[in-house]
Amino acid sequence: MFTSPLAAWILLAGISSPLVAAGGVHHDYQLLRDSYDYIIAGGGLTGLVVANRLTEDANVTVLVVEYGDFDDSWDTAIPYYADQLQNKVLMFQQYSTEQLNLENRTFTLALGMNVGGGSAVNEMAMTRGQAQDYDAWEELGNSGWGWAGLQKYFRKSTTLDVPSDEVKAKNKYKFSTAGYGNGPVKATFPPWQWPDAYTLNDAWTKNLGFEIREDGATDGKILGVSWKPISADGKNLTRSSARTAYYDPAANRPNLDILVENYVARVSTKDSKVIGVDIIARINLERHITLPVHKEVILAAGAIHTPQILQLSGIGAADLLESLNITVVQDLPGVGANYQDHPTIKMEFSFTSPSSANPSTLTSETDPLPSESALNTFLNNRTGPFTSAHGNTRAVLSLSNLTTSPASLIQSLYDGPGPETFLPQYYADHPDLIEGYKSQSFIVNRMIAGDAGLFEVSWAADSRINLAAAKPLSRGTVLIESTNPHPEEAAPRLDFGALAHPFDTAVGVLGVKLGRKFVGAPALAGLSPTEVSPGPGVVTDAQVEAALRGSLFQPHGNNPCCTAAMMPQGYGGVVDEELRVYGIKGLRVVDASVLPLIPVAGLQATLYAVAERAADVIKGVVVTEG
Repeated sequence: MFTSPLAAWILLAGISSPLVAAGGVHHDYQLLRDSYDYIIAGGGLTGLVVANRLTEDANVTVLVVEYGDFDDSWDTAIPYYADQLQNKVLMFQQYSTEQLNLENRTFTLALGMNVGGGSAVNEMAMTRGQAQDYDAWEELGNSGWGWAGLQKYFRKSTTLDVPSDEVKAKNKYKFSTAGYGNGPVKATFPPWQWPDAYTLNDAWTKNLGFEIREDGATDGKILGVSWKPISADGKNLTRSSARTAYYDPAANRPNLDILVENYVARVSTKDSKVIGVDIIARINLERHITLPVHKEVILAAGAIHTPQILQLSGIGAADLLESLNITVVQDLPGVGANYQDHPTIKMEFSFTSPSSANPSTLTSETDPLPSESALNTFLNNRTGPFTSAHGNTRAVLSLSNLTTSPASLIQSLYDGPGPETFLPQYYADHPDLIEGYKSQSFIVNRMIAGDAGLFEVSWAADSRINLAAAKPLSRGTVLIESTNPHPEEAAPRLDFGALAHPFDTAVGVLGVKLGRKFVGAPALAGLSPTEVSPGPGVVTDAQVEAALRGSLFQPHGNNPCCTAAMMPQGYGGVVDEELRVYGIKGLRVVDASVLPLIPVAGLQATLYAVAERAADVIKGVVVTEG
């Protein structure tokens, strides 16, 4: 299970797990109820939020079906490990098709496989998008889903554990508590920062002309540099996830059951009304059960597997379903379309003169003592490098921050080729999807022209600099290829569709130039940075583009979304503003699939807000004011 020398040392040392043992968990079917009011497919972030809120009513019964199992290890709890988890027990890899615009390279996307889902294995960033990101959702026909309507749910979901005045002053943290409430999820800033982190920050503030935001970028304005909190308890400095924040407090409710190491294969319908679900054991495929549902089935299986469940249930593009001899229940071509993520640029640098205390001092395979010392510091004092995930700072840039000549690129958005030339063939086969994309483009193009954020940079204290095109115009698809429902053995066909739109390519080239400008800033001269990839021989825009397609560009940033979009049905939408699947009574989607457009931020904080609002929508108690 453990993937690093330190984690193995923890196991050998017999250090106890940070979490309480889970109670009331089912691995088989004997003790389940004969039926439930609600059955939730997926025990990840959004599924557990909704389960918690629905079972606040003692008269409502809920079953959560989760593909993975519980994890109580330090492996997931310690922030230092947040960007190192590649654990086969906790997550599995979804493989992509060959990417035509990336020299036919294939890629993997890590998906959470545990109670808590991505919130238990992600990099712990708790960042929010800009107000325009969410207002765009509302403009696409979703009343109450704009920035004003979602602020209530950002506050309802999260508490900011404010660091002490001493820690705040020492680390120069700037933030505001105004965007937070008294919610179950904890966010905080660690008491430790590597010395070189401030050197990298100086490159932005002293050389590139940015100031660190005083508000922490939680008020709908995110341009510039900001400190980003991590999802951790401010006292214990351990991960705060949907498992710890929403499931554990509700685990002993008699009206909440969770079935682990199983998955919802299909939704059963009769006369366009949901009547139950087919559940199959993850390992023993001969073990399965069909459970009736009284009120609703709620899909929270994520942007890859929610479309898979819908399509296998006869809900999707009729021609796709008929090609697999699946009875068409509802013709919805938008199922599995509109895939979005944050494509990333993997530039590599080397700091040849870093400070004596830097992340590499903890990663020696031959000398575990520094790691053991840091672990003891964490366990005894809750300080030191193990309290920090990979970096607590980010910069969000607009097009005019990337180039001094944005006008021609903006004009290209309006004068460029039609969407049929760069969208997947699946779009051309389903004209409603083209219309929906045009509606999205109208809004996004206006945002870009209005100098909204579209590019994100994050860093820690080493030479790993994450550059992300956070407002991509290319689109991908998630489509089944067989009637086998197993999420791993018969995974749907994932096509990222990355770098298909010319504007995305242009932004990628500008991103490489920005990375070089950042690392070449005078403030970093003492670190003696050298470029490893793409290398000094890559100079012209054409050479940079070739490097992007050949090696630098990764088509995702582990933020998959948008494949069952909340948009009008005539625009390729799958769910309405109340998250109800069009044409099917008693079926909703509450996960990242429903986002119509990806925000300029990691999805974690946004999904907590979405799930909280989804629960209120289901319960019929939505309040739309901010």
